[in-house]
Amino acid sequence: MSFELMNAHKFSINTTSGTTPGTLAPIAKGITDVQPNNNEQLSQDNYMDGVGFGETDVIGAQVILTFTGHRFYGDPAQDYIFSKTLDLASRRTNFEWEEPDGGKFSGDCTIANISGPSGAAGAKGEISFEIHFNGKPTYTPPAGA
Repeated sequence: MSFELMNAHKFSINTTSGTTPGTLAPIAKGITDVQPNNNEQLSQDNYMDGVGFGETDVIGAQVILTFTGHRFYGDPAQDYIFSKTLDLASRRTNFEWEEPDGGKFSGDCTIANISGPSGAAGAKGEISFEIHFNGKPTYTPPAGA
């Protein structure tokens, strides 16, 4: 067994939204960090039989991936994402996330919170953006699983 390296994950976005199968471009160039989050909604309740202690149920979620890194002009994925900065109405497309074992999450998404490039003089332009899956993504297990 070994530790999983994040650079073994593959992320792709459809840069021709509204077309099937579309044009998947890798999100990798200039990206230094990705943080997945289930953005869970919780119901937290205290009941009389709990003697003051509460219970928690997960009642909703949305898979969100936050990407950070440096702006690289000429990269198809970054150019597509940053072309949507001021375009609020057409940020929906498709997204795929392939894990190192070959398992894959895919589905409709919205690009959100596009920020940058920014930073200090003489530094690479810092960027960040989020991919929000719309609904539950489809999970395809690895071959042979």
